[in-house]
Amino acid sequence: MNIFSRLIRNFFSNVFIGVNVDSKICSLKVMRIKDGKVIEDFNREFKTIDNEVSMDAIKLIRSYQEKYPFTYLSAMSKNYNQGIINKEKKEDLSKYGINPKECNILDFNTWKVYIKNSAIQENAARFSKINGIDFLFSPFIVIYHRIKNKIGSKTSLYVLQERSSVSLLVADLEGIYFGGYFMVEGEVEDMEIEQESLEKKDFHTDLPTMDYKDEDLDDEIDDLVDLDSEFFIDKLNEKLLLDNQEEDSSKDKVNDLTKISIVSNIIQNSLREFYSNELYESKFIEEIVILDAYGISDGALNYLGENTMIETSKISVCIVDELVGLSKIEFKKGNL
Repeated sequence: MNIFSRLIRNFFSNVFIGVNVDSKICSLKVMRIKDGKVIEDFNREFKTIDNEVSMDAIKLIRSYQEKYPFTYLSAMSKNYNQGIINKEKKEDLSKYGINPKECNILDFNTWKVYIKNSAIQENAARFSKINGIDFLFSPFIVIYHRIKNKIGSKTSLYVLQERSSVSLLVADLEGIYFGGYFMVEGEVEDMEIEQESLEKKDFHTDLPTMDYKDEDLDDEIDDLVDLDSEFFIDKLNEKLLLDNQEEDSSKDKVNDLTKISIVSNIIQNSLREFYSNELYESKFIEEIVILDAYGISDGALNYLGENTMIETSKISVCIVDELVGLSKIEFKKGNL
């Protein structure tokens, strides 16, 4: 941004938009600020497919971009080619299999966040329909921004849990030690398909022999005719709606437990890596804190605690809120 734009933007509205696509949900937060006052501040969710920004979200974002020239879009990076290093010297990077020439590296004193340049391009391409993004934040920065005032003396594993991915960060008051990003959506779908296949294989029903006499059937038909048809239909619709809601709730619970079983395996494998790999300053993990981005069930949380045998709790997080908060910080620094 040139000097003239920097000077005049204080006289116009500055709009910060955070966008996050997670499975079949596209979330937005829009905050418009003018003269240091918040004029607009709202969140929206849109259904989407194929992990793409929905057309309704695109239309809303474009409307702000057209009306307000100083509109800044932010998102969270979502791919495997990113991580955390807790070494200070550049020569240490090769031990992690990282080529500094191929990565964008941010330095935070005793720890660093890195992402491959190719991964940045992949993330940017997802937002080409809305003229790209101004800020791409690492999930580890999103986690840190949420928990920085909660970090204590206990060495804790913080888990940013979305529907389609999970990000891990190990931290305590003395530093940041480990980070990892994992996709879980494909694994969940594979397990659901396998479960459905087993259910179909095992399912069989033997219909009872019906031995109705003609006069019995006629009597039952007469009874049905006597029913108030509108009342009967209303009750039937209510029953079908209730059955559908119970079925959806049951599916959500099964999906949640399927997902948390995958997350539990990811956590246990990551902890083994953290404890055994000499690259990391391994400390004993005393607690797991889930940063819940979608509404994890208590049953799933208990399952995780029992399987890892580590004290487990959760705090809520709204990713688009964090993205807008981080964007405002960078804006004030003049990083635009």
